[in-house]
Amino acid sequence: MSLVKAENRRLFKRRMTKWSLVIGVLILAAIFAGIFFSHQKSTPQAIAAAEAQAEQQYQQAIKDWETRDKALCESSGRPAETCVPPQREWFQGEHLLPPSFSFKGAFGDLLIIWAAIMAMIAFLIGATFVGAEWSSGAMMNLLTWRPKRMSVLGTKLGVLLGGMTIVGVVTFALWTGGLWLTGQYRGDTNGMTSGTWQSFGLSGLRGIGMILLFATLGFTIASIGRHTALAMGLAIGVIVVGQIGLSIVLQIARVAYAEQYLIPVHMTAWLNKQITLTDYSGSVSCGPNGCDAPQKVLTYTDSGLLGLGLALVIAAIAFWSIRRRDIA
Repeated sequence: MSLVKAENRRLFKRRMTKWSLVIGVLILAAIFAGIFFSHQKSTPQAIAAAEAQAEQQYQQAIKDWETRDKALCESSGRPAETCVPPQREWFQGEHLLPPSFSFKGAFGDLLIIWAAIMAMIAFLIGATFVGAEWSSGAMMNLLTWRPKRMSVLGTKLGVLLGGMTIVGVVTFALWTGGLWLTGQYRGDTNGMTSGTWQSFGLSGLRGIGMILLFATLGFTIASIGRHTALAMGLAIGVIVVGQIGLSIVLQIARVAYAEQYLIPVHMTAWLNKQITLTDYSGSVSCGPNGCDAPQKVLTYTDSGLLGLGLALVIAAIAFWSIRRRDIA
């Protein structure tokens, strides 16, 4: 059996891989169910019922004004021109309708949920895929059979990325299909042109790229430390200390555009093509037309190059480590 086939079997037969994927899919399914059942299509009957309810609320408000609120307003000493009865335009039926799902409008934000969850799953699978073999001694046995260290590690990484690509494509298709059905039955799918579909497809490709990036980081960090715990501990440290703690420190220090040092901001910029950051660290004045705080646009190329550079550096260290260090 070739090394590629052996690694493919090893990847997808591992309990951690299976359960991680199951948990990831269940989380996405739970979120999808919440989205589906919390929205409702705005049918003519629902619109008519909402308008009737708005009219009822208006009539009740007029009654309250005549019997109570008018006298209270006039006796309070307020200017007479401010004591006005309720107006019909204050009571709109559209405000009483249950939320309706817009596939085109909601897809971008919901894409981030799919990509973030699957990226975390990919990190875990990547870390355990190689970390468990180092800690159990299976890597040493494999290198006895196939002593080319760089080739073995590269094959493992290639198999991982290939497997995560398939997982990313399948889950993206299911996620997109589910949201499309939600738009069909619980909202609308208006405004979907060929250009919009192409844009959504490119966003999905960037999401898959992010999944592969996290899989690579989990794999290479665990390979450097030769244990899954190193990758998981580093991930927890980055989230707790490197993100929450760093965010607090940057705000206290009033660093300009502090959000650009946070991972979720780069993930959003990567998936949504760009994100606009506002700097409130300096002197900012606000008026009727908004605030004059300076702004900075963080593009997906900025975030993509940063992520790619980080992955390449850590991967280089991992391959250098397996080449230079003692295997025992």
